[in-house]
Amino acid sequence: MEPITFGQCVKGAWRDGWRYLRHRPAFAVLLPLYAWLSSSVVNVLRPDSTPPFRLLTYVPLGVFALMDSALFSLLIMHAIRFVLLDNDSTKAQPISGPSYWRFLGCTFGLTMLAPVLVCLALVLVFLAMALYAGLMIWLAHTAKTAIAQFPVEAHILIPIVGGGFALFAGGISCFVLTRLSLLHTHVAIGGTLRIREVWTDTRGHCWSIWLIQWCAGLPTLAAWVLVAASDLATGHQGLASLNTHNTLGTALAAFGALYLGAPCSAWLYRRYANTLKASLAR
Repeated sequence: MEPITFGQCVKGAWRDGWRYLRHRPAFAVLLPLYAWLSSSVVNVLRPDSTPPFRLLTYVPLGVFALMDSALFSLLIMHAIRFVLLDNDSTKAQPISGPSYWRFLGCTFGLTMLAPVLVCLALVLVFLAMALYAGLMIWLAHTAKTAIAQFPVEAHILIPIVGGGFALFAGGISCFVLTRLSLLHTHVAIGGTLRIREVWTDTRGHCWSIWLIQWCAGLPTLAAWVLVAASDLATGHQGLASLNTHNTLGTALAAFGALYLGAPCSAWLYRRYANTLKASLAR
């Protein structure tokens, strides 16, 4: 069997996205309503920003965000199974409870992984700055001329170090999430968590996976650019315009994730998940 090419992945994602759109057109109709309701509920539940701040007021918003993610994860899982399990019938492949909860846990875990990596990088930034401050104090006590020499350099060096660590954190997060991107697809079709196999299958393919995902999402990006350009051209301002823009952005993101992102994940799995597919067959 010939290997799947880069272009076949992108075209296959678009083709299967269109096929899934024809299979579940009601989802496309309901997505704008979902975006409007979601944005409205978030605006209602968002706590007042005036002091004093109370963490307890964020609980309803957090609960709604979890419920919203759980519902949309079910739609994403259904789309992935539709593409990979070759289900062209009117009845969807049944989703078992354990598979869904594994998929939901995997999705939340990967979502939380990026902030964790960023926090670790921030810790490194603070440690580096503390080390630099300690070095400055030591130099101030050992050489009086250092006081006159280092302040200007400090103002330049600290932002450079902070920006460098921020870029490093973003790059590491993107790299790790891309290397683990096949995991939630494998779980969606009934597999178990196979982190070692996922890491093996994606070795040396990080850039390719990222570029395929980016190219497959170009229609959604183009639509978002048109919406943003339209807002800038008309010069809409005010709260009503902001709410409309947020609703359209949410609808575009949901549409892209369901009809382009999920099929793209399925095709990436077909191209790279050799070890994962072998473990699923056992």
